[in-house]
Amino acid sequence: MSGLTDVRRFAADSVWRGTTITAGWLLLLFVGAYLITPASLLPLVMTDLEITESTAAALVSMPQVAATVVGIPVGIYLDRVETRVTVPVAAAVLFIGSTGDWLAASRGTVSLLIASRLFAGAGMFVLWVTCINIAASTFPPTRRATATSVIISGYPAGYALGHLGAPRVAALVGWPGVFPVFGVAVVMMSFGFYVAVGRVPRFHSSTDPMTLLEFKKVIRNRNVWAVLLVTVLGYSLYMVFNSWMPTYITRRFGVSLADSGTFVALFPTVGILTRPIGGWLSDAVLDQRRRPVFAASFVGATVLAVAMFYSTTIAVLVPILVLAGAFVQLQIGLMYQSIQEFVDPRAAGTAVSLASVAGWLGSFVAPVVAGELVAITGTYSILFVFAVGLGLSGGLAVWQMAESGTSTVPA
Repeated sequence: MSGLTDVRRFAADSVWRGTTITAGWLLLLFVGAYLITPASLLPLVMTDLEITESTAAALVSMPQVAATVVGIPVGIYLDRVETRVTVPVAAAVLFIGSTGDWLAASRGTVSLLIASRLFAGAGMFVLWVTCINIAASTFPPTRRATATSVIISGYPAGYALGHLGAPRVAALVGWPGVFPVFGVAVVMMSFGFYVAVGRVPRFHSSTDPMTLLEFKKVIRNRNVWAVLLVTVLGYSLYMVFNSWMPTYITRRFGVSLADSGTFVALFPTVGILTRPIGGWLSDAVLDQRRRPVFAASFVGATVLAVAMFYSTTIAVLVPILVLAGAFVQLQIGLMYQSIQEFVDPRAAGTAVSLASVAGWLGSFVAPVVAGELVAITGTYSILFVFAVGLGLSGGLAVWQMAESGTSTVPA
């Protein structure tokens, strides 16, 4: 009877593991849709608020600014508590921020809109790190890169949802009303995720909190810094396309904002497949090696950015854009697993938070720099030159970094 009980328990655990990943995926879906909403509506935002391209791009990235500020303290805190309990609270913070976005945008108050986006960013960051930590602790080490890559693939799906849905929702409720629509969805999914996590067993490598000495070891670890550099460059490349391609396609080819949003939605959407594929390739095909996937991601994206620069028709540009999205996102997911493999298990949450801060920093800075370059040069073609520079820098960084998958002992 005990054998039968074990089989049933294993089957039940497998169901709840799948439910947890699914709920986390849907949670990140709506978080991503909220975050990218201003990018999907940039022409409307710039016209109604009478702001420049760089200011509009900054609105997209304000949540990432909040992440860079709260990231390290949040990571240390999450290493010391049961992360499940933070999910509904963080979702409520994001919802309050989204409501503030609606009020500020309706009144045309740019400063309040910036503040509310910053506030929502704190909740967004906690939800992101918690989903990654739970995915990693729900599966054994040989499947963690795959599990992490699967759950965070909800985020590009959210970008796609934002690009595709925001212009259409805005047509019904006005563009300021799009923010709380996604905010409500985040709150609803947070409760589903909270329930699912409470039913699944977890793999805990350590129950002891991280000490100050261990934190110093993390900060002084050169391998950690190498992963952080790769993460900054990878996310910068990703966000240059996500934030500016709808506007580029509209201005370059004269299509409507809704149609350009549909085309660009394909860029993050392909990550639903390629992020898990990147994790699976690393775990199953490359024997847990990470560097080959990082290298392929940067090289492929760089070559395709050059191809987009020379594209003269939208029929040529869109397929290349989709391929670029596939290559860029192969490495996203591995970043968070790779950095954990360089530190003590007790510092896993801190390591994930550091990588997340690096990613958000790149996500914030790159669109703003791109906006300034467009303003200075007067041409959107400069976006592709910038993307090529990021891709080449990323390839060089990967060339210099160590292989995390060959050893789980901190350097």
